[in-house]
Amino acid sequence: MKLALILTNDWELFGDGSGDFFEVQLNPAMDLLSLLPQYNAKITWMAEVGQQWGFQNIAQPGSRQEEIVLAWEDALKKTVSKGSDVQLHYHPQWLNAKYDNGKWKLDMKHWALSSLSENDIGDVLKNGKNYLENLLTPQNPDYKCIAFRAGAYCIQPESAIISKLIETGFLADTSVTKGLTGSEFYDFSEAASNIIPWFVSKHNINKKNQESKGLLEFPIYSIQKFDSPGIKKFIPKLHSSLFQKVKIPEKELKWQREREKIKNIRYPRENRFYKSYSQKNLAFYLSAIFSKQTVQLDYDYLPAALFVNILKEIFKDRNLQHYSKQDVYLPVVASGHVKDIHNLDNLKWIFELIESEFRGQVEYWTMSEAVYYWSERLKS
Repeated sequence: MKLALILTNDWELFGDGSGDFFEVQLNPAMDLLSLLPQYNAKITWMAEVGQQWGFQNIAQPGSRQEEIVLAWEDALKKTVSKGSDVQLHYHPQWLNAKYDNGKWKLDMKHWALSSLSENDIGDVLKNGKNYLENLLTPQNPDYKCIAFRAGAYCIQPESAIISKLIETGFLADTSVTKGLTGSEFYDFSEAASNIIPWFVSKHNINKKNQESKGLLEFPIYSIQKFDSPGIKKFIPKLHSSLFQKVKIPEKELKWQREREKIKNIRYPRENRFYKSYSQKNLAFYLSAIFSKQTVQLDYDYLPAALFVNILKEIFKDRNLQHYSKQDVYLPVVASGHVKDIHNLDNLKWIFELIESEFRGQVEYWTMSEAVYYWSERLKS
């Protein structure tokens, strides 16, 4: 048994359309692409096409908006030419976006993909897939857009979305995180697995299809544990010693503090729509003190030492021991957002630790590689 680590990254501006494209999206992406070869690593950009279509709609020849459109496309061409991957990501609030006085105004009543009509869902998926394939096939004749991630994980209610994904030729989705819930927008508490892909039920993305066919779900890897978000926020050193199984070096804690400080400047909390639907009642405050939490395998949020320790724990997972003697690669989907970070130090530390700790037991795959591999394995 080996781990196929799939580094996905939701490549986008902030949820309200704010953020300088070059500062929070393009430049860190290009830096990351330059870093990958040093560690034989790969990235899969989950490319936000709604944002790109918004800029295309307002771009005039020679304008900054046209510069953004062309730079967006060029970045994805460079990605596939270097052996990494691009798949589809879409936030429906971009559908009726308006640009006024240098700022985007997005249609937040369409925060969830299911808020669109079934025809609009189908059009978005078909147009997004065609756009990426037309753009990237000249760079790599084998390129296919086969995987999707819903914006803000909002893939529920899912019946129409699953149907349209299959109808338009998608092989996989990667929106689910086992244990994660988000108010009325999603509930993945009953997801079939936190690691092993499954063919989804036609009407419930959390459940397995009894037949080995249809749409494959590749969950973002997660663990569930008792934690204290309040202590983590205000006393990170104490949190590290009380709740984590590994000592976090000071340089990693410092990086976390710097990241949070800079993100709050770039994207103030009062502008974050997803914060507005969180009910700050007694249960909310009690959960901040001590509660069972779902932790995504996120290389832009988890300290490197903790990220790598979670990978170690996968090898010890009793639920996976029947794979231990098999010649199999378990797909470990990790997530990230370059818009949220100020530099790549944390990812560098992760790469270095993986290189020193695992002796070839962890390899880097693209999402496409994982989808084709597991499609065949689950059908056989």
